Amino acid sequence: MLKKFFLTALVIAIAAAAALLFIKNKNKKDEFTLWTIQLKPVAQEIIENSIKDFEKQNPDMKVIWVDIPIAEAQKRTLAAILGGNPPDLINLNPDFSVILAQRGALDYFDADEAEKFSKNAVEMLKYDGKIFALPFYATSSVTLFNRETFSACGFSEVPQTYEELYNISDKLKECSKIYPFAINLNENDSLAKILNKYGVNTFEDEEQIQRAVFVYEMFNDMYKKGFVSKDTLTISHREAAEKYMSNNALFVVLGSNFINMVKENAPEIYKKSDISAQLKSKEGRYDVALMNLIIPKYARHKKEAHEFAKLLTGTKAQVELAKLTNVIPVNKEALDDEYFKQCDTDLLAKARCESIKQLENSGNKDFGSKNKKEINDAINKAAETILLDSKITKEGIEKEVRALAQKVRELAKQ
Repeated sequence: MLKKFFLTALVIAIAAAAALLFIKNKNKKDEFTLWTIQLKPVAQEIIENSIKDFEKQNPDMKVIWVDIPIAEAQKRTLAAILGGNPPDLINLNPDFSVILAQRGALDYFDADEAEKFSKNAVEMLKYDGKIFALPFYATSSVTLFNRETFSACGFSEVPQTYEELYNISDKLKECSKIYPFAINLNENDSLAKILNKYGVNTFEDEEQIQRAVFVYEMFNDMYKKGFVSKDTLTISHREAAEKYMSNNALFVVLGSNFINMVKENAPEIYKKSDISAQLKSKEGRYDVALMNLIIPKYARHKKEAHEFAKLLTGTKAQVELAKLTNVIPVNKEALDDEYFKQCDTDLLAKARCESIKQLENSGNKDFGSKNKKEINDAINKAAETILLDSKITKEGIEKEVRALAQKVRELAKQ
């Protein structure tokens, strides 16, 4: 009898435990993982609102949001993908995203999902004809210049190209006694982007080689004549901005975040300043930096990831993100918002409107994704060799550029 009692009690206990486990599992929500790059705290409210909307649409899911420092993004993404447990949706840059696409590590987006975006932005996110990422937001530098000093030197027509600024630099320097142009040639891919604006992206033909020779000759002459500072090969974007803020340079190409820095730290210079389009070549396109959203091929919740990407790139979210961070929306409906048509309120508004125009005339073809760092290092090394050689001739510059062309072609084929 006692044995029967204990047996019955054991069965009841097992049944109760099973019931509790069932209830617990039933109430436990599936986890959806989102990774972004340095969006906290400035865009935190926007992301959290999108998370709330997503969780309402998917009540059985809970979003785990991880905001990653930009320096760790590529390393952590690659480790997660190679480890077979990637996030469901990741905010990355196109350069690294296309490498993942080339390795077959991404899910693709269809044409309908990309229809609402700027065409130029979508074209930047294609590999082998397929859309490997959706645009998230964009940034585009503009030219900031001291209009008061520029006008006092007798000029009214603002240069739109590097060579136009180069051609008047001698008169600007003589009049103002400061550097006509503050630029950082060797930080990241600054010079590579300038070459791209001149149609140099492969060095596969003589025309590209001659265009590169022209660019190197121009900056060599500017360097030798003091139209740019002697630390042009070593300074950062911030230090170039500081030269402008300290009234040591007339022109500088900067992003909106640096324009705000000028406003806060050099208000007197800011009052004398104006905005013009980003310097480029006469025939070239403007340089636009893009951030995108990718879905790893082996993400657990790919269907839901497509839904979440749609939320993050919706019109409302895009406008709010732009207002908070001064980035450019990539959603065409967002770009039609009245906020982006108010261009005369201050320099930041003018820069925003100029950047949007540049988005529609962007899309320089760069040096591709293979050995990009090594190619950029070679481009910068050629600049150092040319600019630091006080006796270099035109023939010497061409020799260096041809050696560079050979190096780039070899790296591109590896």
